[in-house]
Amino acid sequence: MKKISWFAALVMALSGLVSPVVAQAPKAAPAAEWYRAGHVTLRIADAARDFNATWQFDRADNGDNRVIRDERRAGVALNATVMTVCDDLALLMQGVAPVPRREMRELDEPVLHLQMLLRLLARAVPEGPAAVMAVKNLELDEAANPLQVQKGQMGRLDFNAPWRVRGRLTREGDALAFELVFNHAGANAQDARNELTLSGRWQRDSAARSFADSTAIADWRVFRVNPVPVTTGGHTRLESMVITTPLRYATLGHLRRHIERAWSPNPKVAAIMECKA
Repeated sequence: MKKISWFAALVMALSGLVSPVVAQAPKAAPAAEWYRAGHVTLRIADAARDFNATWQFDRADNGDNRVIRDERRAGVALNATVMTVCDDLALLMQGVAPVPRREMRELDEPVLHLQMLLRLLARAVPEGPAAVMAVKNLELDEAANPLQVQKGQMGRLDFNAPWRVRGRLTREGDALAFELVFNHAGANAQDARNELTLSGRWQRDSAARSFADSTAIADWRVFRVNPVPVTTGGHTRLESMVITTPLRYATLGHLRRHIERAWSPNPKVAAIMECKA
């Protein structure tokens, strides 16, 4: 089974957890480089929603993915970690108890905002990250077309036009620091405009190149994810179906071996695939 990471999936026309981040990446190769990051730290503040968050996204060399979430919403703090492993066939989370049948929401919000950030960077600097040599000021206005991002069938965010982004990028070795203010129209004409402040760091190399089999996950909730083909209008895509009963495993290796055996607890069952560490 082919490994498909969140960041690589940004440039592919798939949906669902098998390719959990879906965005329309620009065709031009230089702009598409923004979507090939291995690590992104995104700090976001939304005063209108009384929401602040710091999200750290990492893609391991084997395609496993991790989001570390540090959030404060209306004065309530949340510190959690969400992962997908083994071709995104398992969804893991620590520090958060998901609403049944809404488990994927724990991944959707940060991932959709990551898409939004990468879309803005690709639009503002179509020459790609290599074009930023020292400091680059950004200024981009869109009068007519909304910025839309989507993840699977259910996850979607619309940032309505007219919208504008202002800020700057600063070269820090192999990484780029960003500071942006993104202002967009509300959902309805009478609504006040919304403003997000975005800051953080973009880099090609992951800060976590691997997640070892020995990683302890005994206190994590683990959810099996089945990729299900869905056909709409003659087009077939893969959507994720989360099995809502949480499972428990001692280590990532323990979990990976179960997935390899089609989730059988019997160690004598032959493996049908390989989950690389």
